Amino acid sequence: MSPQRSFLLVTVLLALAGVSARAQGKPGGDFPLAQGTYWVYRGFVRWTVANSSTVKLTRVTWKTEVTRTTYRDGMTIAVVRGMPGDLDWSDGNPTPSLSIVIRTRDAKFYLVEDDEAKTLIGELDHPQFSWGQVPVDHDWFLQLPLAKGKKFCEAEGMQRTDNHYCWVTGAPHAAELANVKGIPQGKRAAYRVEYFTNPDDDEFDFVPGIGMVTYGYHHHGTVADTELHLIEFHDGADKIPGK
Repeated sequence: MSPQRSFLLVTVLLALAGVSARAQGKPGGDFPLAQGTYWVYRGFVRWTVANSSTVKLTRVTWKTEVTRTTYRDGMTIAVVRGMPGDLDWSDGNPTPSLSIVIRTRDAKFYLVEDDEAKTLIGELDHPQFSWGQVPVDHDWFLQLPLAKGKKFCEAEGMQRTDNHYCWVTGAPHAAELANVKGIPQGKRAAYRVEYFTNPDDDEFDFVPGIGMVTYGYHHHGTVADTELHLIEFHDGADKIPGK
């Protein structure tokens, strides 16, 4: 084989390898989920003292960290300690819990929490467990690439005309990241993704390549509010040799 053809073949193989890695959601992808990735947020929690009408505010600094990442059945499975939602309905000092974020081949993302997450973490070392059965629409909260009007939820929510009980994507806007440690300077677009119900609402701003840069939760009755903004980001893929 001529040197030119050898060079061309190597180039094609490297390109295909890159596509394959992105399809698997491996480190350096659209939603960083490599082990060691973390986000540090600052903000506040407003909460109502039990059995009273007294409302207090706690200022918080909160770390969300990927503690383990593995790849099964064509999916990325990340164990995450301290998802921002852990702060909801708390006094601002909850114990961070372990959740699972799953990325499928078609860039759908699912969040599994609480007892179900604990059970699935126990399956990570069992090679015979079928992870293909795990993602369900109830846990679906994101799919990339984002665009205005995209929705993520169960079929019943998809059919609603009021956009309630479904994650709904807004229009892109400029991300305010100038003072975030660990992110190089430059313009980036963020998308607001919101989930409204009668009693409450959740929202986050998502920036591809970084993740959630804001998070909010608001209860419409008894006061329970969470507001977070990213102040530091580290991609665990930076620790991988050769990256």
